Parts: sequence; C-alpha cells; structure tokens
Amino acid sequence: MADLLAYLKRARGGRVVATGFLSLEEQALLEEKARAEGLKVAFFGGLPLAEKKVAVLYPPEIPSVHDPVGVFLLEKEPPDLGEAMGDVEEVEGGFLVALLPQGQRALGEMGYTLLPPPEGALRPTGERVRTLVVPSLRVDAVGAKGFGVSRTYFVQGVKAGKVRLKGRPASPKDEMAPGDTLLAEGLGSLRLVEVLGETRRGNYKIKVEVER
Repeated sequence: MADLLAYLKRARGGRVVATGFLSLEEQALLEEKARAEGLKVAFFGGLPLAEKKVAVLYPPEIPSVHDPVGVFLLEKEPPDLGEAMGDVEEVEGGFLVALLPQGQRALGEMGYTLLPPPEGALRPTGERVRTLVVPSLRVDAVGAKGFGVSRTYFVQGVKAGKVRLKGRPASPKDEMAPGDTLLAEGLGSLRLVEVLGETRRGNYKIKVEVER
C-alpha cells in the first residue's frame, strides 16, 4: 500500500510515472485512487493473458503513454526479479517473460540471452485446434488457457455455475481427461483432444479443440 501511495505522490503535478509489475488487487486499488485524484492510468502486461501488469499514471491532457514492457524468449527459466518481471509463460523452446528495462539489464548481467518472441506468440490464435502448455489438467487451468482468458476471470465463471463438465456444473479443481468437453457460457466449448506429454518444467502439453 505504501508503494502505491508513493507512485501517486510522484504523479501529482503532471508527471508521467510507471510502477513496477503489480498484482490484480494492486492494479484495482491503484486505478481507484488514481481516478479519484483526476489522473489517468494505463496498464501493460506484455503477454496476452498477463495478470501482473505495470501501471502508467499520467495527467488527462496527455493523449497516450508509452508501453514500458518488453517480452522476450529465454531458453531457461529465469529467477524471480520482483517488480521488474511480470508473467512467465512456458512455450516451445523456452519461456516467454515480460520485463521492465531494469529486468532486462539484470538478466543480461546474469548471462541470459534475451531472444525475440516467436512469430504470433503475443496474439491469441484463432485456430480451432490448438496445442497448449498448462500447469495441470484441472478445469481452471485448461479452460483459462484454451479460451484465452485469465485464470482469475475463468474461475469466477466456474464458481458462478457458468461452466459445465460432463453435463454438470464444474469445479475449478475437477481434472479433465482426453475426450472431456467444457461448456462455458459466453465463451463456447472446449474439448481436450489429447495429452501429448510433459514439459521440462513438469507442465502438460495438450491438444484442444475450441468452438465459440
């Protein structure tokens, strides 16, 4: 809370101020307080489904602000860099990482090579059959990644009874098996076609078919 108030204090008087990566709760709180003071706020997460995001506070007379977040492909999983690093997503060939400039410098000093993200990695795919990497076969993990929404958002729908598995209301902790279909109100249907194996990080590589 003290850090959020410090960002607000710095933004008073017409300054443009970027925060570190914030949690969903911190984002909501900062946005509320910024708008109460007449400040505009923009959020940048780098990855399409990012939950951790950087907030940029700026005065209303400025039409837009620069996105300070860069996304890079690393061949091995990075250490936690605190507010300098956002979400980390395992993909074919390594890990996509959202970074502020200070995070980029820190990894460079540690000997990491920061590669450009693969073609199409930063936009949700429109393909009906997709190959995904998920941390588990739970309904919340598979559903969020398959439908292209945040896990927090998808769990809210599950708890509200808007997601069905095998004809009954699903629980976030329900495990899916090949052949199972999720029906999500407002999102469509998702069928788990095949479990292709496990990744180096212990996640699951799966094939799903999504209809909207």
